[in-house]
Amino acid sequence: LTTTTAQSFKLTSSAAVDGGTLPAEYTCDGEGVSAPLAWQNAPIATREFAVLMTTLPGDGTTKWNWVLYAIPSTVTALPRNSTAIGTFGVGSDGPQAAYQPPCSQGPGAKIYTFTVYALSSAPQLPAGRIDGPTLTRAIAPVTLGSATMSVSYTRPR
Repeated sequence: LTTTTAQSFKLTSSAAVDGGTLPAEYTCDGEGVSAPLAWQNAPIATREFAVLMTTLPGDGTTKWNWVLYAIPSTVTALPRNSTAIGTFGVGSDGPQAAYQPPCSQGPGAKIYTFTVYALSSAPQLPAGRIDGPTLTRAIAPVTLGSATMSVSYTRPR
């Protein structure tokens, strides 16, 4: 019996490398479409995936740009401007359930983190609006592993 360890679960993007710069096309300064993502070596018992994109603005709270869940376990990538895979939740800029492109205020680079979660089962979600905090709480007990990549973006002045 071979198992895949959480350490080998990896998230990548053809748009940027971990620690690199997010191209403007994936922000409010460009087309505002979601970046392509791909993952490999998910834990063997994965039944579905969830994807979150977050940033930590200057006030120390978490801001949610992308809340996506109910991604089938057979999916290992999301194309650029992905809208047909999974179920969208509501980001911090609501009220629409969609990718909400980074549009940070204030000077300097902001760090955006993409995380894919491998889940052992569908999370138990409450009825109604599913936002980042709600999904994060719901997936915690069924998360087998996660993989992250962080990118930075500095808005033009």
